[in-house]
Amino acid sequence: MQLLHQAHEGRLLTEDYLAELQSSTVTNPFDQASQFRNEQNWLRGPGRGASGVTYVPPWPELVEPLMQAWMAFANDVPRQTDPIVAASAASFGFVFIHPFMDGNGRLSRFLFHKALCASGQLAKGLLLPVSVAMKRNEADYLATLQTYSKPARERVKVTWIDEGDYRFEFRTDDAIFRFWDATACAEFGFRMAAQALDVELRQETTFLHRYDQVMRRVNDRVDIRSNDLATLVTLSLASGGTISQKKRKRYAGRVPEASFEVIEAAVRDVLDDADDTDDE
Repeated sequence: MQLLHQAHEGRLLTEDYLAELQSSTVTNPFDQASQFRNEQNWLRGPGRGASGVTYVPPWPELVEPLMQAWMAFANDVPRQTDPIVAASAASFGFVFIHPFMDGNGRLSRFLFHKALCASGQLAKGLLLPVSVAMKRNEADYLATLQTYSKPARERVKVTWIDEGDYRFEFRTDDAIFRFWDATACAEFGFRMAAQALDVELRQETTFLHRYDQVMRRVNDRVDIRSNDLATLVTLSLASGGTISQKKRKRYAGRVPEASFEVIEAAVRDVLDDADDTDDE
């Protein structure tokens, strides 16, 4: 969320800005970056030894020139071609380079939003919740990553030395990192954008409409803090018109028992009205 507030700022992507963004999403100060990485990193999956290494990003000396080319692309292309294509290539290209030791995945999802905003196709203040759709489709996201990472991994000989210690022998030049087929990435980007429009935004709009209806029904009937009321209405809507005993106990000191009943009844009425409308 911290990152998304900056998506419309219009700042050019530079090493300093990306490091600033990375540091804002990483809580451990030892993992916060001030520049692109100068050591080798790798991604691990299930498996022991060398077989557990699923992807090896470019060697450290290659990161700087690759990122210079990537920044030139990401700063310019969203205004020159289809925004979803540009956003997909920029987002996945970033995570393939993996320019920081931590936080690359979170940044790559932000960069999808950044590219959409830079395209000029979204009015300032508007966001398409593509990153939410990505998080809800992690298996599809991983499969898309692997269309590149699996063949790229085959170009690296990994020798296990000790726990967390490997030797990497790249059997390729920089072309594999500079020139890659982004078709699967763009297709994934379009699927997530469509889901964000058809599912995420519709669900959010429906929820907000029902939330407003409930609040109008209960505002004058309960006398509790506005923050507590908002939380309890949200919880009740999410659970189909009930507030759990655990939540009741948590708020018992400042919310009268009768208020729980009023909120639950209002939510059930709103949901019943919505079901009747759907049936029609």
